[in-house]
Amino acid sequence: MDNTAEPIRRRLTTKGDATREAIKQAAKRAIAIDGFASVKIADIMAQASRSPGAFYLYFKSKEVLLHELLEEFRLRLKEEVNRPLDDSEDPLDNLANRLGAFWKIYRDDWPIATAAFQMAMVDQQFARAWRNVRQQGIRGLSTLILMAQKQGYSPGLDTELAASALCSMLEYTCYNWTAKGGDFPDRFIDDATAIKVLTQLFMHAIGWQSLSNASYEGARQVVDV
Repeated sequence: MDNTAEPIRRRLTTKGDATREAIKQAAKRAIAIDGFASVKIADIMAQASRSPGAFYLYFKSKEVLLHELLEEFRLRLKEEVNRPLDDSEDPLDNLANRLGAFWKIYRDDWPIATAAFQMAMVDQQFARAWRNVRQQGIRGLSTLILMAQKQGYSPGLDTELAASALCSMLEYTCYNWTAKGGDFPDRFIDDATAIKVLTQLFMHAIGWQSLSNASYEGARQVVDV
């Protein structure tokens, strides 16, 4: 029986909801420090300033907790990054806005994404859940590339493969720039700088370097906000 992301059934109270949320936020902090494989329930509950035994009132295991956190991560991406396309919006502006949303979500929740990816290597349930996150991103970016192709950009490019490659680059780059073990552990990369670099890389990768100066300037103003 697949019980991933299924919390123990109980009547939630306002206090219970607050405790549940405190545990989830504590888990993010604990995983960021020790990694999911090494973190113990006692570590999570210490971060939440609650007794270890209270954990099991809300979650059956730390794996079930991670599934719930990953599903929240996926839904936030769906709402903020994979929002419906607006045909009137310039594709580069659209791309910059979506990359900005992804960066900020990953910046907040990189411990969850990293833990889920690592678990996907050894657990089939996590592999399926992580694939769902990936496929959602690939579909969204593929649709955006197709929209750009209709405006004359990137003719002949396989949108699905391009989206897969670019999503992989984006995911690892965001991890690498936010994790303590990344390339720049002593450097703070601000949102504007990160989004500008990512947008320029994506723009050139998909053949948008032929944009007019006016269009490029408009996109630059978007990423500098």
